Amino acid sequence: MQIAYCCVLMIFLSACSCVGDISVKEFGAVGDGKADDTSAIQSAIDKASENKHGACVVLPAGAYRLTDTITIKGCLLKGLEAGGWSSDSAPMPKLIVDHTKGPCIRAGAGASVHGINFEYDHKGQAAVKFGETILIEGLGISLTNLRIHSPYEAIMADGTTNIGRLNIENIFIISARSCGVYVTNTYDIPTLRNIEVWNPDKYSQQHCVGFKFGKNDEIRVDSCFAFACKTGFLFVKEKDGATWGGMNGCSADFSINGIVIEEVNSLRINGGCLWAHSTSLKVAGPGRVMVTGTDLRSNGDAALIVDDCTSVNITGCDIGKSGPDWPNVPAVKINGGKGVLISGCTIDDNGPGIVAAAGADYFSITNNVFLPSKYEAIIDKSGAEAKKIISSNLIEKISETEGKSQLDSK
Repeated sequence: MQIAYCCVLMIFLSACSCVGDISVKEFGAVGDGKADDTSAIQSAIDKASENKHGACVVLPAGAYRLTDTITIKGCLLKGLEAGGWSSDSAPMPKLIVDHTKGPCIRAGAGASVHGINFEYDHKGQAAVKFGETILIEGLGISLTNLRIHSPYEAIMADGTTNIGRLNIENIFIISARSCGVYVTNTYDIPTLRNIEVWNPDKYSQQHCVGFKFGKNDEIRVDSCFAFACKTGFLFVKEKDGATWGGMNGCSADFSINGIVIEEVNSLRINGGCLWAHSTSLKVAGPGRVMVTGTDLRSNGDAALIVDDCTSVNITGCDIGKSGPDWPNVPAVKINGGKGVLISGCTIDDNGPGIVAAAGADYFSITNNVFLPSKYEAIIDKSGAEAKKIISSNLIEKISETEGKSQLDSK
Protein backbone atom coordinates (compact mmCIF):
# COMPACT_ATOMS: atom_id res chain seq x y z
CA MET A 1 0.00 0.00 0.00
CA GLN A 2 2.80 2.38 0.95
CA ILE A 3 4.68 1.53 -2.26
CA ALA A 4 1.58 2.22 -4.35
CA TYR A 5 1.05 5.54 -2.58
CA CYS A 6 4.67 6.59 -3.23
CA CYS A 7 4.35 5.70 -6.91
CA VAL A 8 1.19 7.80 -7.25
CA LEU A 9 2.85 10.71 -5.45
CA MET A 10 5.92 10.54 -7.71
CA ILE A 11 3.73 10.54 -10.82
CA PHE A 12 1.78 13.53 -9.47
CA LEU A 13 4.93 15.52 -8.65
CA SER A 14 6.43 14.68 -12.03
CA ALA A 15 3.34 15.97 -13.79
CA CYS A 16 3.38 19.20 -11.73
CA SER A 17 7.07 19.72 -12.46
CA CYS A 18 6.50 19.22 -16.16
CA VAL A 19 3.80 21.88 -16.24
CA GLY A 20 5.66 24.38 -14.08
CA ASP A 21 9.19 24.08 -15.48
CA ILE A 22 9.57 23.56 -19.23
CA SER A 23 12.93 23.38 -21.00
CA VAL A 24 13.17 24.72 -24.55
CA LYS A 25 15.32 21.65 -25.30
CA GLU A 26 12.16 19.53 -24.97
CA PHE A 27 10.79 21.34 -28.02
CA GLY A 28 13.89 20.98 -30.17
CA ALA A 29 16.01 24.02 -29.30
CA VAL A 30 19.70 23.37 -30.05
CA GLY A 31 21.45 26.31 -28.36
CA ASP A 32 24.64 26.20 -30.42
CA GLY A 33 24.38 29.81 -31.68
CA LYS A 34 23.88 28.63 -35.29
CA ALA A 35 20.60 26.74 -35.46
CA ASP A 36 17.38 28.75 -35.67
CA ASP A 37 15.76 28.17 -32.27
CA THR A 38 12.88 30.63 -32.70
CA SER A 39 10.12 28.08 -33.27
CA ALA A 40 11.26 25.77 -30.46
CA ILE A 41 11.36 28.59 -27.90
CA GLN A 42 7.96 29.92 -28.97
CA SER A 43 6.44 26.42 -28.76
CA ALA A 44 7.73 26.03 -25.21
CA ILE A 45 6.30 29.43 -24.26
CA ASP A 46 2.94 28.60 -25.84
CA LYS A 47 2.81 25.39 -23.81
CA ALA A 48 3.64 27.26 -20.61
CA SER A 49 0.95 29.85 -21.34
CA GLU A 50 -1.70 27.13 -21.22
CA ASN A 51 -1.22 26.93 -17.44
CA LYS A 52 -3.44 29.64 -15.98
CA HIS A 53 -1.55 29.47 -12.68
CA GLY A 54 1.77 30.31 -14.32
CA ALA A 55 4.63 28.27 -15.70
CA CYS A 56 8.33 28.71 -16.34
CA VAL A 57 10.22 28.24 -19.61
CA VAL A 58 13.91 27.53 -19.05
CA LEU A 59 16.84 28.31 -21.33
CA PRO A 60 19.61 25.87 -20.37
CA ALA A 61 23.20 27.04 -20.84
CA GLY A 62 23.84 27.87 -24.50
CA ALA A 63 23.38 30.45 -27.26
CA TYR A 64 19.99 30.53 -28.99
CA ARG A 65 19.63 32.22 -32.36
CA LEU A 66 16.35 34.04 -33.07
CA THR A 67 15.18 34.99 -36.54
CA ASP A 68 11.77 36.37 -35.57
CA THR A 69 9.85 37.83 -32.65
CA ILE A 70 8.83 35.62 -29.75
CA THR A 71 5.75 36.52 -27.70
CA ILE A 72 5.41 35.98 -23.97
CA LYS A 73 2.22 36.40 -21.95
CA GLY A 74 1.38 35.13 -18.50
CA CYS A 75 4.53 33.08 -17.98
CA LEU A 76 8.24 33.34 -17.21
CA LEU A 77 11.17 32.93 -19.58
CA LYS A 78 14.35 32.51 -17.58
CA GLY A 79 18.00 31.63 -17.90
CA LEU A 80 19.69 31.72 -14.51
CA GLU A 81 18.11 32.12 -11.10
CA ALA A 82 18.58 35.31 -9.09
CA GLY A 83 22.22 36.28 -9.00
CA GLY A 84 22.82 35.66 -12.70
CA TRP A 85 23.18 39.33 -13.59
CA SER A 86 26.79 39.87 -14.48
CA SER A 87 27.71 42.99 -16.39
CA ASP A 88 31.00 41.88 -17.88
CA SER A 89 31.45 38.13 -18.03
CA ALA A 90 27.75 37.38 -18.72
CA PRO A 91 27.70 33.74 -17.50
CA MET A 92 24.10 33.28 -18.60
CA PRO A 93 22.18 31.79 -21.52
CA LYS A 94 22.33 33.99 -24.59
CA LEU A 95 19.69 35.04 -27.12
CA ILE A 96 21.34 36.07 -30.40
CA VAL A 97 18.98 38.45 -32.20
CA ASP A 98 19.47 37.82 -35.91
CA HIS A 99 16.62 39.80 -37.49
CA THR A 100 15.26 43.33 -37.90
CA LYS A 101 11.60 42.36 -38.42
CA GLY A 102 10.42 43.63 -35.05
CA PRO A 103 11.11 43.20 -31.36
CA CYS A 104 13.09 40.28 -30.01
CA ILE A 105 10.46 39.74 -27.31
CA ARG A 106 6.91 41.01 -27.29
CA ALA A 107 5.93 41.04 -23.61
CA GLY A 108 2.21 40.90 -22.86
CA ALA A 109 0.33 41.01 -19.56
CA GLY A 110 1.94 38.99 -16.80
CA ALA A 111 5.13 38.28 -18.76
CA SER A 112 8.43 37.83 -16.93
CA VAL A 113 11.95 37.62 -18.36
CA HIS A 114 14.89 36.81 -16.09
CA GLY A 115 18.57 35.90 -16.16
CA ILE A 116 19.27 36.16 -19.92
CA ASN A 117 21.93 37.83 -22.08
CA PHE A 118 20.78 39.46 -25.35
CA GLU A 119 23.36 39.97 -28.10
CA TYR A 120 23.27 42.07 -31.30
CA ASP A 121 25.80 42.27 -34.14
CA HIS A 122 25.77 45.51 -36.15
CA LYS A 123 28.27 43.94 -38.57
CA GLY A 124 30.63 46.89 -38.62
CA GLN A 125 27.92 49.50 -39.17
CA ALA A 126 27.38 52.35 -36.71
CA ALA A 127 23.75 51.46 -36.12
CA VAL A 128 21.60 48.73 -37.64
CA LYS A 129 17.95 49.51 -36.87
CA PHE A 130 17.02 46.37 -34.98
CA GLY A 131 13.61 46.19 -33.33
CA GLU A 132 13.17 46.60 -29.60
CA THR A 133 14.86 44.02 -27.39
CA ILE A 134 11.71 43.84 -25.25
CA LEU A 135 8.51 45.60 -26.30
CA ILE A 136 6.22 46.10 -23.30
CA GLU A 137 2.49 45.94 -23.97
CA GLY A 138 0.61 44.78 -20.90
CA LEU A 139 0.06 45.03 -17.16
CA GLY A 140 2.21 43.42 -14.50
CA ILE A 141 5.37 42.78 -16.53
CA SER A 142 8.59 41.94 -14.66
CA LEU A 143 12.06 42.17 -16.24
CA THR A 144 14.99 41.30 -13.99
CA ASN A 145 18.68 40.36 -14.08
CA LEU A 146 19.20 40.95 -17.81
CA ARG A 147 22.20 41.95 -19.90
CA ILE A 148 21.47 43.60 -23.26
CA HIS A 149 24.46 44.18 -25.53
CA SER A 150 24.40 46.63 -28.48
CA PRO A 151 20.64 46.99 -29.04
CA TYR A 152 19.17 49.74 -31.17
CA GLU A 153 16.39 50.17 -28.60
CA ALA A 154 16.45 48.00 -25.50
CA ILE A 155 13.36 48.02 -23.23
CA MET A 156 10.53 50.03 -24.75
CA ALA A 157 6.86 50.67 -24.00
CA ASP A 158 4.59 50.38 -27.01
CA GLY A 159 3.22 53.86 -26.26
CA THR A 160 -0.46 52.89 -26.26
CA THR A 161 -1.05 50.03 -23.78
CA ASN A 162 -1.45 50.58 -20.05
CA ILE A 163 1.73 49.02 -18.63
CA GLY A 164 1.02 49.73 -14.97
CA ARG A 165 2.60 47.71 -12.13
CA LEU A 166 5.73 47.41 -14.29
CA ASN A 167 8.86 46.16 -12.53
CA ILE A 168 12.31 46.50 -14.13
CA GLU A 169 15.45 45.92 -12.08
CA ASN A 170 19.07 44.77 -12.26
CA ILE A 171 19.49 45.51 -15.97
CA PHE A 172 22.80 46.23 -17.71
CA ILE A 173 22.46 47.79 -21.19
CA ILE A 174 25.62 48.27 -23.25
CA SER A 175 25.94 50.56 -26.30
CA ALA A 176 22.28 51.27 -26.96
CA ARG A 177 22.14 53.12 -30.25
CA SER A 178 18.84 55.01 -29.87
CA CYS A 179 17.31 54.41 -26.43
CA GLY A 180 17.98 52.31 -23.36
CA VAL A 181 14.65 52.35 -21.52
CA TYR A 182 11.38 54.06 -22.51
CA VAL A 183 8.46 53.98 -20.08
CA THR A 184 5.07 55.58 -20.68
CA ASN A 185 1.36 54.89 -20.11
CA THR A 186 1.88 53.46 -16.63
CA TYR A 187 -1.53 54.17 -15.15
CA ASP A 188 -0.49 52.39 -11.97
CA ILE A 189 2.75 52.62 -10.00
CA PRO A 190 5.83 51.32 -11.90
CA THR A 191 9.29 50.65 -10.47
CA LEU A 192 12.71 50.94 -12.14
CA ARG A 193 15.70 49.98 -10.01
CA ASN A 194 19.44 49.45 -10.57
CA ILE A 195 19.41 49.90 -14.34
CA GLU A 196 22.59 50.98 -16.11
CA VAL A 197 22.84 52.27 -19.68
CA TRP A 198 26.58 52.24 -20.38
CA ASN A 199 27.75 53.39 -23.79
CA PRO A 200 31.39 52.96 -24.81
CA ASP A 201 30.31 53.27 -28.45
CA LYS A 202 30.88 56.83 -29.77
CA TYR A 203 27.70 56.74 -31.86
CA SER A 204 25.66 56.28 -28.70
CA GLN A 205 26.90 59.43 -27.04
CA GLN A 206 25.67 61.46 -30.01
CA HIS A 207 22.30 59.72 -30.40
CA CYS A 208 21.21 57.68 -27.39
CA VAL A 209 18.68 58.66 -24.75
CA GLY A 210 19.45 56.56 -21.70
CA PHE A 211 16.01 56.75 -20.08
CA LYS A 212 12.91 58.35 -21.61
CA PHE A 213 9.71 58.96 -19.67
CA GLY A 214 6.28 59.99 -20.95
CA LYS A 215 2.96 59.65 -19.11
CA ASN A 216 3.60 57.90 -15.78
CA ASP A 217 1.66 57.74 -12.51
CA GLU A 218 3.94 57.88 -9.45
CA ILE A 219 6.88 56.20 -11.15
CA ARG A 220 9.71 55.20 -8.80
CA VAL A 221 13.17 55.39 -10.38
CA ASP A 222 15.90 54.25 -8.04
CA SER A 223 19.71 53.94 -8.46
CA CYS A 224 19.72 54.17 -12.26
CA PHE A 225 22.80 55.31 -14.21
CA ALA A 226 23.40 56.71 -17.70
CA PHE A 227 26.94 56.82 -19.08
CA ALA A 228 27.94 58.53 -22.35
CA CYS A 229 24.44 59.29 -23.62
CA LYS A 230 23.21 62.25 -25.62
CA THR A 231 20.71 62.73 -22.79
CA GLY A 232 20.80 60.61 -19.67
CA PHE A 233 17.18 61.10 -18.56
CA LEU A 234 14.54 62.73 -20.77
CA PHE A 235 11.02 63.68 -19.63
CA VAL A 236 8.43 64.52 -22.29
CA LYS A 237 4.71 65.17 -22.52
CA GLU A 238 2.62 62.66 -24.44
CA LYS A 239 -1.03 62.70 -25.49
CA ASP A 240 -2.36 61.61 -22.08
CA GLY A 241 0.00 63.68 -19.97
CA ALA A 242 3.45 63.68 -18.42
CA THR A 243 5.32 62.05 -15.54
CA TRP A 244 4.43 62.20 -11.88
CA GLY A 245 6.99 60.50 -9.67
CA GLY A 246 10.44 60.52 -8.19
CA MET A 247 14.09 59.73 -8.83
CA ASN A 248 16.31 58.60 -5.97
CA GLY A 249 20.09 58.26 -6.25
CA CYS A 250 20.14 58.35 -10.06
CA SER A 251 23.27 59.57 -11.84
CA ALA A 252 24.65 60.47 -15.25
CA ASP A 253 28.26 60.78 -16.32
CA PHE A 254 30.11 61.61 -19.55
CA SER A 255 26.77 62.43 -21.18
CA ILE A 256 26.07 65.59 -23.16
CA ASN A 257 23.03 66.33 -20.98
CA GLY A 258 22.21 64.80 -17.61
CA ILE A 259 18.45 65.38 -17.17
CA VAL A 260 16.29 67.29 -19.65
CA ILE A 261 12.71 68.06 -18.64
CA GLU A 262 10.52 69.13 -21.54
CA GLU A 263 7.44 68.71 -19.35
CA VAL A 264 6.41 66.86 -16.21
CA ASN A 265 3.43 66.85 -13.90
CA SER A 266 5.49 66.59 -10.71
CA LEU A 267 9.04 65.26 -10.37
CA ARG A 268 11.16 64.78 -7.25
CA ILE A 269 14.93 64.35 -7.72
CA ASN A 270 16.74 63.24 -4.59
CA GLY A 271 20.51 62.73 -4.47
CA GLY A 272 22.56 61.42 -7.33
CA CYS A 273 25.44 62.85 -9.32
CA LEU A 274 24.79 64.54 -12.68
CA TRP A 275 28.06 65.25 -14.50
CA ALA A 276 27.58 66.38 -18.09
CA HIS A 277 29.52 67.80 -21.01
CA SER A 278 26.85 70.46 -21.61
CA THR A 279 24.12 70.76 -18.97
CA SER A 280 23.43 68.70 -15.86
CA LEU A 281 19.77 69.66 -15.43
CA LYS A 282 17.64 71.60 -17.88
CA VAL A 283 14.01 72.47 -17.14
CA ALA A 284 12.45 73.64 -20.39
CA GLY A 285 8.70 73.36 -19.88
CA PRO A 286 5.75 73.23 -17.48
CA GLY A 287 5.73 71.15 -14.33
CA ARG A 288 6.71 71.11 -10.68
CA VAL A 289 10.33 70.04 -10.08
CA MET A 290 11.92 69.53 -6.65
CA VAL A 291 15.67 68.79 -6.49
CA THR A 292 17.42 67.99 -3.21
CA GLY A 293 20.98 66.99 -2.36
CA THR A 294 22.13 66.49 -5.95
CA ASP A 295 25.61 67.07 -7.38
CA LEU A 296 25.18 69.16 -10.55
CA ARG A 297 28.42 69.47 -12.49
CA SER A 298 28.84 70.46 -16.14
CA ASN A 299 31.42 71.58 -18.66
CA GLY A 300 30.41 73.66 -21.68
CA ASP A 301 27.16 75.19 -20.40
CA ALA A 302 25.54 76.00 -17.08
CA ALA A 303 24.99 73.05 -14.76
CA LEU A 304 21.41 74.21 -14.09
CA ILE A 305 19.26 75.94 -16.71
CA VAL A 306 15.64 76.92 -16.10
CA ASP A 307 13.90 78.13 -19.27
CA ASP A 308 10.32 77.52 -18.14
CA CYS A 309 8.48 75.75 -15.33
CA THR A 310 5.45 75.81 -13.11
CA SER A 311 7.84 75.74 -10.16
CA VAL A 312 11.43 74.65 -9.56
CA ASN A 313 12.81 74.20 -6.04
CA ILE A 314 16.56 73.55 -5.82
CA THR A 315 17.75 72.93 -2.24
CA GLY A 316 20.91 71.56 -0.67
CA CYS A 317 22.69 70.92 -3.98
CA ASP A 318 26.31 71.36 -5.07
CA ILE A 319 26.35 73.28 -8.37
CA GLY A 320 29.13 74.26 -10.72
CA LYS A 321 31.53 73.25 -13.49
CA SER A 322 34.10 70.50 -13.46
CA GLY A 323 37.01 72.83 -14.10
CA PRO A 324 38.13 76.39 -14.92
CA ASP A 325 38.08 76.04 -18.71
CA TRP A 326 34.69 77.74 -19.14
CA PRO A 327 35.17 81.00 -17.21
CA ASN A 328 32.36 82.86 -18.97
CA VAL A 329 29.71 80.24 -18.29
CA PRO A 330 27.73 80.60 -15.05
CA ALA A 331 26.81 77.72 -12.78
CA VAL A 332 23.09 78.56 -13.05
CA LYS A 333 20.94 80.32 -15.64
CA ILE A 334 17.41 81.40 -14.74
CA ASN A 335 15.90 82.35 -18.08
CA GLY A 336 12.23 82.12 -17.10
CA GLY A 337 9.67 80.11 -15.16
CA LYS A 338 6.67 80.96 -13.03
CA GLY A 339 8.47 80.28 -9.77
CA VAL A 340 12.14 79.43 -9.17
CA LEU A 341 13.71 78.91 -5.74
CA ILE A 342 17.42 78.24 -5.17
CA SER A 343 18.26 77.89 -1.50
CA GLY A 344 20.86 76.27 0.72
CA CYS A 345 23.13 75.31 -2.18
CA THR A 346 26.89 75.57 -2.64
CA ILE A 347 28.06 77.25 -5.85
CA ASP A 348 31.65 76.69 -6.99
CA ASP A 349 34.26 79.26 -8.05
CA ASN A 350 34.97 78.19 -11.64
CA GLY A 351 32.92 80.99 -13.15
CA PRO A 352 29.98 83.31 -12.47
CA GLY A 353 27.46 81.94 -10.01
CA ILE A 354 23.77 82.54 -10.78
CA VAL A 355 22.55 84.65 -13.69
CA ALA A 356 18.93 85.80 -13.67
CA ALA A 357 18.21 86.76 -17.28
CA ALA A 358 15.69 89.30 -18.60
CA GLY A 359 12.97 86.64 -18.74
CA ALA A 360 13.29 85.79 -15.04
CA ASP A 361 10.42 87.51 -13.28
CA TYR A 362 9.54 85.44 -10.18
CA PHE A 363 12.42 83.90 -8.28
CA SER A 364 14.16 83.57 -4.94
CA ILE A 365 17.92 83.17 -4.32
CA THR A 366 18.56 82.82 -0.61
CA ASN A 367 20.89 81.23 1.96
CA ASN A 368 23.38 79.91 -0.59
CA VAL A 369 27.14 79.59 -0.13
CA PHE A 370 29.25 80.91 -3.00
CA LEU A 371 32.87 79.80 -2.78
CA PRO A 372 35.30 82.74 -2.75
CA SER A 373 35.74 83.72 -6.38
CA LYS A 374 36.97 86.47 -8.68
CA TYR A 375 33.69 86.11 -10.60
CA GLU A 376 30.36 87.70 -9.79
CA ALA A 377 28.26 85.49 -7.53
CA ILE A 378 24.84 86.79 -8.64
CA ILE A 379 24.18 88.69 -11.86
CA ASP A 380 20.65 90.08 -11.93
CA LYS A 381 19.47 91.07 -15.41
CA SER A 382 15.77 90.67 -14.65
CA GLY A 383 13.37 93.45 -15.51
CA ALA A 384 12.18 96.23 -13.25
CA GLU A 385 8.83 94.50 -12.78
CA ALA A 386 10.34 91.19 -11.66
CA LYS A 387 9.24 89.83 -8.27
CA LYS A 388 12.29 88.45 -6.49
CA ILE A 389 14.11 87.82 -3.25
CA ILE A 390 17.91 87.87 -3.18
CA SER A 391 19.17 87.71 0.38
CA SER A 392 21.23 85.96 3.07
CA ASN A 393 23.77 84.54 0.63
CA LEU A 394 27.39 84.04 1.70
CA ILE A 395 29.55 85.77 -0.92
CA GLU A 396 33.23 86.71 -0.96
CA LYS A 397 34.65 88.44 -4.02
CA ILE A 398 38.42 88.03 -4.38
CA SER A 399 40.93 89.75 -6.64
CA GLU A 400 42.30 88.41 -9.92
CA THR A 401 45.63 87.78 -8.20
CA GLU A 402 44.00 85.79 -5.39
CA GLY A 403 41.96 83.90 -7.93
CA LYS A 404 45.06 82.91 -9.91
CA SER A 405 46.79 81.87 -6.69
CA GLN A 406 43.86 79.62 -5.79
CA LEU A 407 43.82 78.16 -9.29
CA ASP A 408 47.53 77.37 -9.13
CA SER A 409 47.05 75.66 -5.78
CA LYS A 410 44.48 73.36 -7.33
